[in-house]
Amino acid sequence: MPTRSLLAITLALGLALAALATTARAGAPIVHRLSSERIAEIARGFAQQQLGAHGSMLEIELAAAPRELVLPDGQLDVQTSLQTGSVTSGFLTVLVEATSVDGRGLRATRSATVAFRVTGDQPVLVAVRELVRGSAVAPADLRVERRPLERLPRQALADPRDAIGKEVVRAVAAGEAIGAASLAAPRVLRRGAAVTLLLEGPGFRIVARGTASEDGTVGQTIKVVNQSSRREMSGRVEDERTVRVPF
Repeated sequence: MPTRSLLAITLALGLALAALATTARAGAPIVHRLSSERIAEIARGFAQQQLGAHGSMLEIELAAAPRELVLPDGQLDVQTSLQTGSVTSGFLTVLVEATSVDGRGLRATRSATVAFRVTGDQPVLVAVRELVRGSAVAPADLRVERRPLERLPRQALADPRDAIGKEVVRAVAAGEAIGAASLAAPRVLRRGAAVTLLLEGPGFRIVARGTASEDGTVGQTIKVVNQSSRREMSGRVEDERTVRVPF
């Protein structure tokens, strides 16, 4: 076969294949493609919001590139939420969920997780002296310091109002940063304390003497014993002397 004819056949075959590929692409369904970079950008914006007032003092670093998300054509909606971690834990994992709804109302959802490392330091409450278990926190017991995130307990407290008046449930050493798990609402009732049992309903009010069967804080439901009937029941602590029994 002459060389010119062979070249012509080869060129024609190449053009035909190219046309076929173009037709295939033209007929392919339209999709939404969120690149790895775009997913990371969306998640970073959400993570910055989680840093709140400390955002200017902390830095977030992408731990690993997320996978891209591909969805069919339709109205696109993207939602972000905190999956794990916290500002004080030194890491955040953000969940990015993309949903596409086509003209027939069919939904398709794809999701990716994006992990960030959080570095820097932030203000934290520190115990001025040893805080003994069972004691109440006073303003003189606290000071505020800036410390690196990796040295902070989980849910480290920064506002004195979140600690003053609380009861220490885990001893805190002098100089130790204070976490929320070390404190609790103060107990206003102790087990064995005499209390007033209050039972109210439409058109009636009953008051009786009782005894607390366990410690309690305001708003907590505890067990109490009616001194007259010796019956044990549950009630909500109103104050250091009153337990409201539900009707």
